[in-house]
Amino acid sequence: MKNNVIKIAVSAACLILNGCISTVPHSGQVQGNMDGVPHGLYAITTHIRGISMFTGSTTALIAAEPTENGFIANSRPRAAGELLGGFPGFYVNIVGNKRVPGGAFLHWSSPAPVKNQKTHGVLKSPRANLKTNFYSYDKPIELRLMDSERLFGLMTIAPANAKDFPKTDYLALVNRIDTVLKAQLFDPAAYETSETHNFLNKLRNTSGKVRDEAEFLMSWMFAYGSLPFSHCYIGRKLDPRYEDVFAQASSTSPLTVGMNKAISIDENGGIITLRIATFEGDSYVEIDKAFADIIERNPDGLIIDLRDNPGGTHKSSRIVAYLIKSALNAGVFFNRHARTKVLANELKDFPEVSLASIPSTNELNNLIKKHNAFIGIIEPADLVYNGQVVILVNRGTASACEPLVAGLQDNKRATIIGEKTAGSMLLSSEFDVGGGWLLSVPTIDYLTIQGIRLDGRGVVPDIETSSEEAPQVAREFLLNTLSR
Repeated sequence: MKNNVIKIAVSAACLILNGCISTVPHSGQVQGNMDGVPHGLYAITTHIRGISMFTGSTTALIAAEPTENGFIANSRPRAAGELLGGFPGFYVNIVGNKRVPGGAFLHWSSPAPVKNQKTHGVLKSPRANLKTNFYSYDKPIELRLMDSERLFGLMTIAPANAKDFPKTDYLALVNRIDTVLKAQLFDPAAYETSETHNFLNKLRNTSGKVRDEAEFLMSWMFAYGSLPFSHCYIGRKLDPRYEDVFAQASSTSPLTVGMNKAISIDENGGIITLRIATFEGDSYVEIDKAFADIIERNPDGLIIDLRDNPGGTHKSSRIVAYLIKSALNAGVFFNRHARTKVLANELKDFPEVSLASIPSTNELNNLIKKHNAFIGIIEPADLVYNGQVVILVNRGTASACEPLVAGLQDNKRATIIGEKTAGSMLLSSEFDVGGGWLLSVPTIDYLTIQGIRLDGRGVVPDIETSSEEAPQVAREFLLNTLSR
């Protein structure tokens, strides 16, 4: 027994050391400078355009020190455990894990830059690991995904002094968030739940511990699991100086982790796989191009791969238009003022609107403001694909993907294969909550034509299998069906 206690104590000591030696101290750091290898305290600002949190221009304090070949820099050690709190926080800080070693959220390591040569470093974060490509520290540093050359974002760095670093009243920010949620949430009853109040209380409890903007985002992420609804995000406004850079680099979201292209087509033995990574940006035009190609090839079967597609806009309905012969009722979109009538199936006062006629998310929001609710209609495209269709889904298939999956399943136009979808189907509006922060609040709810809410529920596939095995299962299903 005594030996076991000693072994446990030694193991714990090793874990503590492992959690600490991987980080650079954060307190007592002198202000960094822009000459030579980074050494000292800096403010790094990531500029990212995309979906949900970790977008906009977000600043974090990071401490750097030289290494044999360059430098290593980390955000505040043990911050993860402090913000997480309780035993989970203790565990993260003592044991650590691959996403927050030493309890620090950000880890940047790189060789020293060489004049006129691009330097390749690595920025590790809980959201994604990124390549940092740069020639010098005094110009924007390119952020790219590890397995892609697609521009993810930019990063700027400046010397900082912890004492003079701008302080934000995060408790006041949480109180402003609370006020907007109460006034704008799609369902007033959802605000009054214990889960929502627990979420807000968690934010208030950590507001005094937060040291910078990145830490506030992480405290939000830790508390977010308490919410009984989806599509509620906080983020920073994007510095307008970088808007044009992202517009030129890509008009689709850079936050589709791991995907080089938003839409791709692959053919194998008479079966085409259409992979759609996102319904953001120029996806509408790309969908038209893809189906023009598919209809011309006229494959025996079509697999539409929506695994890990986070959604985007109502433009996802364009997929359905190429698969149906007559108009399809796509369900009801409604706000808090129409809630009672819609849930009672009293829909006669609300208009039917062709989703193809809605040019933007802003116009969709305007329709809701005008009518409080509308019934979405999807009309068939001029040319449609009439063959067998399978849709691949998993737990990462979310938001705008889910109505199209449910609609095609209900109408038996496609067989759904994979895992239950995310159950994350609400529409959000942005509200300025001051200090450069934007709050996305789910203001619009959705019911399928069968009267089913998808948020918190998801779509159960016709054939359940793992995400990894879904492509092979789909192919075998199509081959068996076509051979009959």
